Amino acid sequence: MKRVSIGFLIFGVCVLLNAGPASDIEAGIECHDLAQTAPEGNIDRGKALLAPLINEYPLAKGYYGSLLTMEGGYYEKRNNVIRAMALLDEGTRMIDSAVMEAPDLLDLRMLRMINSYEISVQSPVNRYGVMKTDIDWLDSHRNQMNEVLTGMTELYKGLYYLKARRLNEAIAAFEACIRASPNSAEAVEAEKQLRRYNE
Repeated sequence: MKRVSIGFLIFGVCVLLNAGPASDIEAGIECHDLAQTAPEGNIDRGKALLAPLINEYPLAKGYYGSLLTMEGGYYEKRNNVIRAMALLDEGTRMIDSAVMEAPDLLDLRMLRMINSYEISVQSPVNRYGVMKTDIDWLDSHRNQMNEVLTGMTELYKGLYYLKARRLNEAIAAFEACIRASPNSAEAVEAEKQLRRYNE
């Protein structure tokens, strides 16, 4: 499953920063989102933009870490497993560090939830426990989320429950996703999952 883009979340955070760092973080996140389908060039550009900011801004650190995990996937597809695993390790450590530095930043929780799922599905690294931690945190902060973010949380909750073999809870989460944000990309994916398990 394609990673869901969450770059639009940064606006509220970036307006709190100085114009320079805010624009660099925003541009770095744009590269991050583009790298999901076109990694060549976008990973390096995103890293170059975010690298000077990772010690001062947890948001920059989190997205930089996510770019490293994407780079790891790029190397894994080219059978460079040692390099891939090193990048996955470094990237996930950076994301976890960013969340520790800013535990109440919704953007980072959403990023880590999605990243943890993708890594767990596509590599030998198991991040389902971390994913569940962020799902629980997001569930407890529903008042900060719009319909799209609520739908996104429910979608990934359903995917988590599928992996945990808790089918009834997965179906309930997918149905909640569709109710929360009908006609969204998340709802389309939830409907696809429901069709698969209702056949």
